[in-house]
Amino acid sequence: MNKPTLLKSLSLAAALAAVLAASSASAADGDKSKIKGLITSVQGDTIVVKDANNAEQTITLSPATTYKKTKGLTGVVHEKVQQGALMPGLPVTVDAVAAGSGFNATEVTFKSEDFRTAQQVEAGLAPTTARMNEFGKYEALATAEVLFDSGSAKINAAGKSSLDEFAAKAKETQDYQVVLQGFTDSTGNAEANQKLSMRRANAVASYLQQNAGLQPGRVRAGDGMGVATDAGTGSNAGARKVVVKLIVDKGVQAGK
Repeated sequence: MNKPTLLKSLSLAAALAAVLAASSASAADGDKSKIKGLITSVQGDTIVVKDANNAEQTITLSPATTYKKTKGLTGVVHEKVQQGALMPGLPVTVDAVAAGSGFNATEVTFKSEDFRTAQQVEAGLAPTTARMNEFGKYEALATAEVLFDSGSAKINAAGKSSLDEFAAKAKETQDYQVVLQGFTDSTGNAEANQKLSMRRANAVASYLQQNAGLQPGRVRAGDGMGVATDAGTGSNAGARKVVVKLIVDKGVQAGK
């Protein structure tokens, strides 16, 4: 055989080998496979395993699937466990049968020490995840209402007493914040009511900081809300108020 013919034959053989390799990589239904990798998701009777090639394989579990936890260096010693032992982060070996675009598991095996590690990681992440989800969500621990005379932003004796009690509660609370909203009744024009509601909120904020001893950085700037939603028509003493709330960030509190 001359050199050009030999080279042509070798090229054809290489191409054929590549085709066969590609064909074997794509398993047909019923083909048996052994998948080794890390569980990245557990959803009911379906797990996703990321294999050594960083490819994610979707594997379906069934009542016929067996689960084994091996012990020791050789892995000869093992015990049967339940499907509930599977969790994200657990390295597994899955004996599976190809089915469509995924696989059906016949047996799932994992090491006892890997299971303990995955448990420890999951236990550590669960409260952290919950805490992160709570950041920016506020919980009101106490509320006070300070009432005002018509057209006035002066805090009366009853209002001061209420704010002193409120401040005492705040001082006992870690990482607290105070928010305030001022309101008026429905008498007068809208512009005047807006300004009056702001003056009332500022008066309460100043009292809490200067007289009741709360840290200025803990008392947020008051909001002037204008006419209260429950003001009704005409003069309403209950609508001439500042609502004060003691709040905490639930995410911060979860970390205490």
